[in-house]
Amino acid sequence: MELFERPGEERARRTRETRPSPNGQTLSGFVLLREAECDFPRFIRNMKNDWNIEIRALPEEDRLVFEAGGLRIDCSLVRTPVPGAEVEERCGVNPLWPEAARSIGGYRAHVVVRVSNVIEPIVGHVLFTQVLCSMLKQEGALALYMSPMVMSAEAYVKNAMLLKEHELPVQLWVYVGLYEESEGVSSYTVGLRNFGHEEIEVLRSPHELTEVFELTFNIAGYIVDFGATLKDGETIGFSPDQRLPLNLSSGVAVEGQSIKIGY
Repeated sequence: MELFERPGEERARRTRETRPSPNGQTLSGFVLLREAECDFPRFIRNMKNDWNIEIRALPEEDRLVFEAGGLRIDCSLVRTPVPGAEVEERCGVNPLWPEAARSIGGYRAHVVVRVSNVIEPIVGHVLFTQVLCSMLKQEGALALYMSPMVMSAEAYVKNAMLLKEHELPVQLWVYVGLYEESEGVSSYTVGLRNFGHEEIEVLRSPHELTEVFELTFNIAGYIVDFGATLKDGETIGFSPDQRLPLNLSSGVAVEGQSIKIGY
């Protein structure tokens, strides 16, 4: 199975689906379902039991719209798979879930989940995660698709529960992609822009794939957890002796500019 993706291949898809609005950001994700049914009553119970969020609205015509914490949540059942082969293509480049394509094979429907009016990124992402977790806990939920990430329902729920321990599940918010060339291993992130930061990249590193992944993820977590801003011309490191140079330039595997980390 091909686990890596080279720059230029469907690069536009690496911008996680968010939409600007006059009142803030809109976060979107797709819950993949085994059957063309959504258990909205169980979702409502899950939101109350897991997060103490009470939903007084009722679903109408396969759609549930409600508000929580000043944010608008829209959950819409679509009784068909996600159009095209987009989800299936993304399964092949998610190294953390090599069984993805087989596990979601034949899924019949999806729920589009949107959280809008997001002004504070952390607050919005926390609620977004709570909603997706409660939706994914219903019987028949297979996975979450949030381009370019495909994650099993079980893995997503497990990571979302970190919120109960007052930890931020950055792995659900920032995707780390990897690809390999003859010159070395490269990585990129998708999701940091949702928090007001540039995406980061490591290019053609001589280090092992796992080392490149861990470094990229740890720096992404540092940025989200502490609101740290990486600046062109400065350095970063996780020890007194580690000084990795930072360079802001046009992205290679992401749109726009990115911070390149010399590693």
